[in-house]
Order: sequence, then C-alpha cells, then structure tokens
Amino acid sequence: MLRLLAVLGLACLAALASAQDGSSATPAKPVKNGLDPPDWAYRLAEGVTKREVTFFSDDVACYAVLFFPKNYSSSAQGSSKTPGVVLGQGWTGTHNSIEKYGARFAERGLVAMVIDYRGWGASNGFSTLNRTPQSQPSGNDDAVRFTRGGAEVTVKRTRLLPLKQVEDVRNAVSYLQGEPGVDPDRIGVWGSSFAGGNSIVAAALDARIKVIAMQVPAISGKNAAPGPFQMRGAMLEDAIKRARTGQGGEFTTGFSTPRKVDLETNQMVAEYRPFRYLKDVGERPVLFVVAQNEQLFKNADNAYAAAEVLTGPKQVIEVPGITHFEMYINEAFEISSNAAAAWFTEHFGLK
Repeated sequence: MLRLLAVLGLACLAALASAQDGSSATPAKPVKNGLDPPDWAYRLAEGVTKREVTFFSDDVACYAVLFFPKNYSSSAQGSSKTPGVVLGQGWTGTHNSIEKYGARFAERGLVAMVIDYRGWGASNGFSTLNRTPQSQPSGNDDAVRFTRGGAEVTVKRTRLLPLKQVEDVRNAVSYLQGEPGVDPDRIGVWGSSFAGGNSIVAAALDARIKVIAMQVPAISGKNAAPGPFQMRGAMLEDAIKRARTGQGGEFTTGFSTPRKVDLETNQMVAEYRPFRYLKDVGERPVLFVVAQNEQLFKNADNAYAAAEVLTGPKQVIEVPGITHFEMYINEAFEISSNAAAAWFTEHFGLK
C-alpha cells in the first residue's frame, strides 16, 4: 500500500516537529468540530458554470448542483464526452459544504454533481400517506397501479439511513449518465467522512462506477463480529415500537448543525458494514485522503485497513498536522481536492 505524506510547507512541518519534542510554548489550538458558512466559500474558475437540478430517488425529488468545465459541450459525441463524478457529504451534511469540491473538479475538466440525500438540505423528505389499508373504501387492488385522490401526507426530514443514501448516490449516477455531453461509461464517486463508506458500498453494488475517491473516510465494519448484528434492549424495543406505531424515539446528532434523527439510525448504522463490501470493488482505482490527527475514528481501522484489502490501483494520502474538519479548509482543502481531481483525471484518461 502506498502511503504519501502531503507536505503543507516547511513552516508547518517545523511547527509540528516543535510540538512533538515539547520545545514550543505555543498552546495547542482548539480542535475544529464542525463546518461553518465561511468554510463553504468558493469562487468558480473562469469558464466554469453551474446549474441546479432535480433528480429522483425512490420517487422523492432530490436536489443537486451540476458543475461544468470550461468549453463544455452538451452536444459532444463519443470519446469527446466528459467524465462525471457524483459527490456526497457525510454525517448530517448537505451540499453546501462540498460544492467547493464540485467547483474544483469542474476546473480540472470534469462534470461534478453535488447532491443532497433524501430528507436533507434542499431535497424533499420521506412521505407517509396517513391512512391504513383497511380505511380505503374499495381496498387495495394490485391491478390498479396509479390512484389519484386526496389524503393527509406526513413528510419526515433528517432521516439518516446509510443504505438509502447509497440508493441516492446510485440514482444520481443514473441522472448524470443521462446528462447530454457526459460520458456514461466514465462515472466516478467521491465521498467525505461517513460518505466514504457510502462510496465503497455504491461502487460494490454498481458496476457503472469506475473510479472512487474519498477524504477523511469512515469505512466501518473491520472489527465487527461475524454474522448479522444482534438487536437487543432499547434498540429492539424501539424497532418494535416503530413497526407497531409508525414512529420511534429520537436523539440529537451532528457536528456543524445538530439535528434530530430517529433512534432507527442507531440500528441502521450498527448493521452497516461498508468494510465487507471492499472485496466487490474489484480492480477499480480507489483514493483515500486522511487526516493525520483524525479525531472521530482510527485511520488504521478504516482507510489503511481498507487499502490493504483492495486489489486494484490504490493510494492513501495522509495530510499531516490536521484533524477531521480541517480537511475542508485552507491548505488541506487544496491538497485533498487537487489529489482527488488528479485521481479522476488520471484514471479517466484526461490529459
């Protein structure tokens, strides 16, 4: 496995060395524990354009922003078509904080599609029709596929379900394949944080995804016990309650902006084992960009362990001296975004 240390500059490395040997009197800087609107800021490079679009995932209208490179042609044919990449944010994140990556990828010659998952950001939520099958006068008839009528509908937002997010990524891939001028045979995925695992699972399930890149990736499951997850205690009680009443408990989570999510999330995340999907990625190229001082999980059990399992082209770039959320800003952003852009352009055969 190739491990690279991306150099942030002599001054940064000198400061890091001083901190390690205890010779510096500078107090430790506070750990960054989220992203704020100023961290989202970016400028479009000359000639790069963007457009808001709607794609559908399990009948739910979802939001995305498309970024197009300079001199992009929607009428291009054959080998002149442009490769595309779908980008997804991690735990409770939205498109706002990763549009800057889409803009960078477009600057480097790619079409980038930055998405919001169902129930998050600008996407619509999960809808529930408030009537039981027994309440319909004529019952449910499988011979009738579409029925028009009035009913009360409940829309639930901030529902955090990993495999549903994977579906959203795959539906975004379908949308991107249909964009005029995009090469449907050169599609990649990029994921940050929790979406690193989503990228692995999406690629393992979907052969249309040809190149994968991710930053500060959580790829859980390496140390999980064999077999299915065993539900017990309060988690089991909540599952029973959801099935019998339609709604379980809630808790608050999130880094940049705390949100309420269902206790269902705990079950679905416990059952989510992206590490087990690595074997199905096959020979496709995968890039990991990790933070040396990652505070949310162990790189050794995630990116580095995943790279050991993969059999195709792979690279782990470790950015020194930064924590998880510092990857999105300043020099670390430049390193991560340019490394991912280079990875895609290299493996898509762009000059």
